[in-house]
Formats: sequence, structure tokens, C-alpha cells
Amino acid sequence: MALRLLALFSPFLLLSPFLPTLALTMSTNTLPRRILVTGANTGIGLALTKQLVKDHGCHVYLGSRSVERGQRAVEEVKREAGDSVELLNVDVSNPASIESAASSLSQALGSSKLYAIVNNAGTGFSHGSPPQDILDTNTRGPRRVVDAFLPLLHPQGRIVNVGSGAGPMFFDMLNSSQQKKQYVNAMDEKEIETEIARIEKLGDAFAAYAGSKALLACYTMELARRYPELTVSIISPGYIKTAMTAGMGATKLPHEGTVSITKCLFEELPASGYFWGSDGLRSPLHFLRNPGEPEFDGVVNL
Repeated sequence: MALRLLALFSPFLLLSPFLPTLALTMSTNTLPRRILVTGANTGIGLALTKQLVKDHGCHVYLGSRSVERGQRAVEEVKREAGDSVELLNVDVSNPASIESAASSLSQALGSSKLYAIVNNAGTGFSHGSPPQDILDTNTRGPRRVVDAFLPLLHPQGRIVNVGSGAGPMFFDMLNSSQQKKQYVNAMDEKEIETEIARIEKLGDAFAAYAGSKALLACYTMELARRYPELTVSIISPGYIKTAMTAGMGATKLPHEGTVSITKCLFEELPASGYFWGSDGLRSPLHFLRNPGEPEFDGVVNL
């Protein structure tokens, strides 16, 4: 029946501006949506992978820096959620590792395309990571992944960058109105690198973490501007109990940190480039909006 209806309306579809979107919908409804999740061997990434496999019928490429930990995670997903998962060995702080992983995934995909990329891998500030490593992993890492895997992504695919509520908190650390205006807008690679160098000089691990996530938001907006056919988002998972937040009082479990990720993966969004809070509502970049508070209306008063 569906095929007869498609044939009936095919002359109109050929002229329709919505045909690319329809093609994506049809292909992803009939085939497993293939999604790359970096840093997926533990925490939010692992919880998300289980949900994608079990609840959304996706095929997940589970990105892990460690082959051993990644393989254990794959086996856990298969026990608890289903078999539609594969390990992809990738270290987002290592350009050579990323290029190798992209080459491996290209061979695995064949003529298929990724439905989405979830840049989840990151590092925190409470376990001795130097500011340089934090900024490199959290800000440059997602950019490296996108640069390498973009050719494998569907032309109308989705990218979700995992940010943090610390990003808006960084806004209070900015000294000038010029800097504040910069951080609520897209930044190109040169501007981001200038800011990375400035933050590194502060020598403060928390400033590096918060700054890395604020810059990730600026990068997300730049991606949305540069690739208008994609749906690109940045999210805050909330204050989730993971290895990164151990001993810091977080109480929410990893599966509770996926609300805005799945929204940005599967729902129709009003625009690309937005920052979404842990409750799935749009949030500002220049102050911390808590879950349950009104959704951000997009008006920035500086």
C-alpha cells in the first residue's frame, strides 16, 4: 500500500523541496540508524548506547580509547540491550587514532551512511588533568571527529555535541563586553584557537573545563552556520554521577543524562545550533538555566 501511494505521488515528489528530508526519513525507517558515539565505554555514553540499541533500533559504533574497556562495554550492551553494536577504537585527543578509526568505519559502512555523530568523549577537571589536556580533548576533540567523519555522515544527518552547564558558568569569568559578545556567537577555528591559548595561560583546571565547553558551544554554532543542511546541537546532560564527577556530590545516574541527546537525535528541532538543557528545553549560553525553569526565549541582553 505504501509503495502504491509513493508511486501515485512520485511526480510531485520529484519536484518537492522536501524530497531530501523524505529520503532520509524513508532510509532510516527501513534500515537501522547508524550512530557513532565517542567515549561510549562508560558513563553517559554507555547508557546512551544501550538506549539507542534497545529503544530506538539503532546500530551503534561504540567509540572507546581503550580496546579492552571498549570490548567489555560492547559485551555489556549485547547482554542488556541487543547485538546491534560494534567497537570502534578511537582516541579523540589523538589525530592519528581518529584518522585510523574513520578509515575503519568507512570500510565497515560500505555504501551506507551514518545517521548521526554524538561527540560524548571528554575529560573533567577534578582528577589532575592539566588545562591543556582538558581544552584539547573537550574542544579540539569534537572538531577532529567531525572533520574526519563528516564524509561518512548522511547529507541531512545530525551531530550532537555533549556540553555542560559549566559552559554558561564560564561567562561570568569573562572580563570584557567584547569577550561576552564573542561567546554567544559562532567562532571559527582561528578564534577558538586564540581563546584556547588565552584560557591555557590562566592555569586553572576549572576555567579550562568550563571554557572548553563554552567554546564547544561556539563551535556548534559555527558548524550549524557552515553546514545548514545538517542538524547540529549542543546539550547539557545535567549533573550526572560518572567517573568524571566521582566524589563531587552528583546523584543522577548516567541513563538520566540522555534526555536532551535523544531529543536532538530524533525529534524535529526548531533550528540548528541551539544549546539544550538536561530537561530537553532550550537553554542560554550566558547564564545557567536550571531544569524546571522557563525555556530560554533566545533574547540575549548583555
